[in-house]
Amino acid sequence: MTTIHYSVSEGLCLLRLDGPPVNVITLASLEELVSSIRRAARDGDVQSIVITGRADHFSAGADVGLFRDIDGPGQAARISRLFQEAFAEVEDSPKPVAAAVAGKVIGGALELAMACHFRVCDRRSLFSMPEVNLGINPGAGGTQRLPRLVGVEAALKMLLTGEPVDAARALAMGLVDAVCDGDDLLACAARLLRSAAAGAPRRTRDRLEKVTDDAANQAAFDQARARLAGDRPELIAPPLILEAARTGLAESFEAGLRSEQEAFARCMDSLATRNKIYVFFATRETAKSWHPQACCSLGGGASHGHPPTADTPKQTTLGGATKEIRISRVAVIGMGSMGTGIAQAVMMAGLSVTVLDERPAAVHSGKDRILASLQKRLSQGKLTPQRLEATMALLSPATDWPGIAQADLVIEAVFEDVAVKRSVLAAAERVVGAEAILASNTSTISLDVLADGLRRPERLVGLHFFNPAHAMPLVEVIRRDASAPEVVASAMKFAKTLRKTPVLVRNREGFLVNRLFIPYFKEAFWLLEDGAQAQEIDRAMCEFGFPMGPLTLIDMAGIDILVHTDAVLRGAFPRHGPLPAVAAALADRGLVGQKSGGGVYRYEKGRHAPLPSPACREVVAQVRQGQGKPPRAIEPDEIVRRLVLRMVAEAFYVLEEGLVQRESDVDAAMVLGTGFPDFRGGVVKYARDLGLPAVLGQLAALAGQLGERFAPCKLLRDMARTGEK
Repeated sequence: MTTIHYSVSEGLCLLRLDGPPVNVITLASLEELVSSIRRAARDGDVQSIVITGRADHFSAGADVGLFRDIDGPGQAARISRLFQEAFAEVEDSPKPVAAAVAGKVIGGALELAMACHFRVCDRRSLFSMPEVNLGINPGAGGTQRLPRLVGVEAALKMLLTGEPVDAARALAMGLVDAVCDGDDLLACAARLLRSAAAGAPRRTRDRLEKVTDDAANQAAFDQARARLAGDRPELIAPPLILEAARTGLAESFEAGLRSEQEAFARCMDSLATRNKIYVFFATRETAKSWHPQACCSLGGGASHGHPPTADTPKQTTLGGATKEIRISRVAVIGMGSMGTGIAQAVMMAGLSVTVLDERPAAVHSGKDRILASLQKRLSQGKLTPQRLEATMALLSPATDWPGIAQADLVIEAVFEDVAVKRSVLAAAERVVGAEAILASNTSTISLDVLADGLRRPERLVGLHFFNPAHAMPLVEVIRRDASAPEVVASAMKFAKTLRKTPVLVRNREGFLVNRLFIPYFKEAFWLLEDGAQAQEIDRAMCEFGFPMGPLTLIDMAGIDILVHTDAVLRGAFPRHGPLPAVAAALADRGLVGQKSGGGVYRYEKGRHAPLPSPACREVVAQVRQGQGKPPRAIEPDEIVRRLVLRMVAEAFYVLEEGLVQRESDVDAAMVLGTGFPDFRGGVVKYARDLGLPAVLGQLAALAGQLGERFAPCKLLRDMARTGEK
C-alpha cells in the first residue's frame, strides 16, 4: 500500500504520509521516503519539498511492532542504521525540505522532522521523545539533532523524561521555525521555503551555535547524570542516551550516530527493555476481540463452580457485530473518594455526569474536591481556564432517584456491602430506561450475588476503578456468563472513552487484581509475624521495583479494608488461609493506617511519612507470644520470593479458571493497577523469565514449609512440564 503520496505544484513537491490509521513509519515507508526524496531531487519542476501528514496528525513515529520482532542486537543495530540513513537522505537533499506537522509529533516522527531543514507546526502540536519510557534510546538521529536545535540542557530533558513540549515552547526553544493555524500549515511551510530559496539548505547536523559553550554543555551533562544517580540499574537507556549525545558533540556527528546504534542494540538486548515493550503491547491488546465462551476454563469447563448456562450469550465478538449502547449521560451513585474520582474521570472525558448521594454534604464535598483537582491541573498548565469551566459544567447533582432517570449508564460506588449495593442497584433500575446499563464498582463481591433480585440482571456489569479513579489507568470490566454482549461491549468502549485501559475479567470474587493483591498484603503480615521488620519488608519490595512497599500501601488504603475484603475472598478461596493475627489485632485496636494516625506505622498529624510504631511492635510481640513463635531473621531474598511467588501462584489459578482472555491481560492489569514493575513484565511474564519449572519447585518448597496458600495449581504443573501457554 502506498504510504507517501507525491505531488508537485508551482515548484513545491508535497510528500504526504498516508499510512492509516496513524502514519507509523515502517521499513517499507522508509524506502519510499528515500525514493521520493531522490525523485524530487531529480525533478526539474521541483524547487522545494514539504513532508506532511494529515491536517490534524503528522505521524506516530516508528512502528513499534519493529521492536517487538527484533531478534538480537545485530538486527537492532541494523534497524537503527536504516532509519538513520533514510533520514540522512532527507537532510542531504540539495533542495530545501520543510516538515509541516500537526498533532502529537513523537519519537521517530520528530526525528524525521528534525532531519528536515525547516519545521512548521500547528498551534496545538505537542513534541516529545518518549523512547526512554520503553527502555530504549532514540535510534534515528534524535540524540544528535535535538541538542543542535535546542541546546544540550533542553535536549537532555526531553530525551531523558519523555515529557512533551507544546508549540509555543518548541518555537521558543528553536525546535520549530514557525507556528500557525492548522489550515495554514502548508502555506506557512511554502512561505518559509520561498524565503530561504536563495541559499543552500542548512543541515541540522551543521547547526552548532547552541552547542559551542563547552562549560555549559558539561554542566548540563553533569546535572543529568546526577538526576540519573538513583535510577534502576536494569534501565540502561538513560546513561546510553547521555553517552550518545556526548559522543556526537565531543567527537563527531557520525560517531554520535554509531554510538546511538550501539546503544539501541544494547537496549534491545536487555531483558528489562524487552519486558517494557511486552507490557506496552499487553496494555493495547486487552480490548481485542472477545468471544463470550472464550473465558471458560482452560480445562474445558468453568472450574470455579459457575459453568456456562443455557442463557449464556452466543454473540461472537466484542464490538463488530455486537450492537453497542451509546453512552452520553452517566450517573454516579455515592460521592465518597471512589465516586468522586469516577465522576471526575467521566467529566474529563467530556461526558455529562449526574451525581447522587443520600448525604447532600457529600455531594458538595465531592464537587469541591473535583474543582480543587482541576485547579491543580490548571496551575500545572495542563488545563485552560475555559476547559476547566466547561468541565465543571458537565457535573450536576441529583437530590432524588428520578434525577438519574435519563442516564445511559449508572455506576454505583457505595460502601462495599452486599445489602447496600443491592438496594442501590434495585433503586436505580426502577427509574432508568430498559436499555440503560447498571454497573457496580465493587472490588470483590460476585456480580451474581448483586444481580439477584434485579429485573434485568443481564444489564449488570462490573466497572472496577482503582483509587484515585480519575488518575489510575486501569478499569476491570467484569462480565457474568449471562451478561448481554452489547452491555459488555459498551462497558469496554466506555472505559476506553475515559482513556483507561480496560481488562475484561470473568465474574469471580476478587476478580483479577484483588485476587492477586490481597494475598500479597496478607503475606506481608505473615512475614511480619515470622520476624521480618516492617521497614525491611517494604524496602525489599521497593528494591524489587514497586513504587511503595506493601505495608506502607495497606496503611494508606486502610487495614480495615483488608480485613473486610479478605473475609469475602477467604470465603470463596479457603486455601488462602486465615487473616494473619497481626492484621486482625491492629484492626481490633483501631490501628487501621493513616486515617487513624497509626497502623503498621505511626503518622503525625498533617504528615503522611510513615514512622516506626511502638504500638505495632507491641501487637506483633503479643501475637508471637500467644502463638509461641519466636522471631527469626528473614533475608530480603525470602521476603521477595514469598511476596512475589504468592501472587504468581494465584495468577495461575486465575488462568486455570479462565477468568481472563490471555496471560498478558494479567500482566497488564498488575502493572497498571498495582505498580508491579513494568521492567519485570508483570506477574506471569516474571514467572516465565524465571522459568516455570524453577517456579514450580520454589512454590512446592514454600507449600511444604508454609502451607496450602503456596500450593501450585494443576495448570502451572502442566505448563511447567510442557512449556505451553
